Amino acid sequence: MNYNWSDVIHGDRWKSPETLWIENGTEYSWKRVDELAQSIEEVIGSQDEVRVVLVRSPSKLGCFAGQLASWRAGCVAVADDGGLGQSELEHVRPDLIVSVDGDRPTGVACETHAAERFPRSRLPDEIVAVNFTSGSTGSRKAVGVTRGNLQALFRCRDLEVPTSGRLVSGSFATPTYDGWWFDTWKAVAAEGAVVCMPNVNEDVFDWPELSKKYGIDRMLLPAAVLATVVESLPGCISDVPWLYSGGERFRVSTYQQARRARLTNQFINLYGPAEATFATHKYELSDDITTGPIPIGKPLEGCKQRLADPGDRADGCHELLIDGPLVCLGYIEHGSLSTRFSADDGEASFRTGDVVQVDNDGSLVFAGRLDSQIKVNGMRVNSAALERDVVVLPEVSDCRVVQNEKHTFAFVRVDQEQLIDFSVRMRIESVVKQFSNAVKVELVDRFPVKPSGKIDTTALMSARFAKNEEQE
Repeated sequence: MNYNWSDVIHGDRWKSPETLWIENGTEYSWKRVDELAQSIEEVIGSQDEVRVVLVRSPSKLGCFAGQLASWRAGCVAVADDGGLGQSELEHVRPDLIVSVDGDRPTGVACETHAAERFPRSRLPDEIVAVNFTSGSTGSRKAVGVTRGNLQALFRCRDLEVPTSGRLVSGSFATPTYDGWWFDTWKAVAAEGAVVCMPNVNEDVFDWPELSKKYGIDRMLLPAAVLATVVESLPGCISDVPWLYSGGERFRVSTYQQARRARLTNQFINLYGPAEATFATHKYELSDDITTGPIPIGKPLEGCKQRLADPGDRADGCHELLIDGPLVCLGYIEHGSLSTRFSADDGEASFRTGDVVQVDNDGSLVFAGRLDSQIKVNGMRVNSAALERDVVVLPEVSDCRVVQNEKHTFAFVRVDQEQLIDFSVRMRIESVVKQFSNAVKVELVDRFPVKPSGKIDTTALMSARFAKNEEQE
């Protein structure tokens, strides 16, 4: 397969009548997507000195075609399906906003964040796109993605799956997150097809029909979404042979429940910060996993790891550093590259802040974060360790420590019938109290998720206090 950048975005495949994109019941050929991209490129080309283009569209197709058009015009593509706020736009300071309604461009507007026009040289030529971090460890950051990053992803054989014909990818990720490159562009670079899956909170019942109709080969689902689907509607994913999980910790309980539901999919646990193009590590699950945390695995092809001394820890843990062409160039602030990720040899390198251990197989096991220490009533508590110790209890599916100005809760996910089991609560509380008597335990039967698929901790807190008001 030729993964030359010019061939990927300009190749003859874009003249093909073969189906490339399926969204909301409509099939789009390569040629039709190409025509949409050309019309957007004409809009971009009609403006002077444009370097950063914000593609704003409620449809994934609009975001995708806008990215293609921006790259063809030699610009940086920033996709926005409605999730970017003013602070994110301030990071990138786009020169131009292109609004795409469905499968046609509806207009453009010049960016007004800065009074002056920034020179094209404000960002290195190799940057072609932007990832946004989730903000789970602070405010969201904008990450500069290079064409070399994307080509390394396209070439990564460790993320390929066997198919009987052309690859068909089920797309769940939103365009602002790194999973998008795997869901869409890696499939397109391999001359495959993309099927946009309805949001799990909207119409997950359409998934089986789409899977059977188009023969979806693989899907990437955040761990929280996968846990919800496996528990409630396992049949919705039964026809997808390869299921990838990432974004959060994949629990053994989810895997065991999948096997009890007679799902035969191959599950792969992925790890990688948004500061990398996509994942940097993977672990293929086997049926002999019965206890303990699921490893994040070993480095993908093209990725290197280093294990650093985490400081005052004496539990065999290390901070994980990642190197190689899958690591992005750096952070973008106020429209320019502000921080470069670089190693001594000039290759991209990133300190993840994640703490890992090495198992007997040489695979890495996620053990928390360097910044997982929180203050509870003036005392330091390792929230990652608390979550880890609670999750090993047999009744527990997941645990998340959430804190606001006044309260700290350990939200613990259990089966619905165990919500009122006093003995279950007592066992959980006994573990939590080993860390702090001030951390309150709240049992829930599900975790709400954001559109990105990550756990919505704000909604957890809101539901907790809404319940208190009802009881009062």
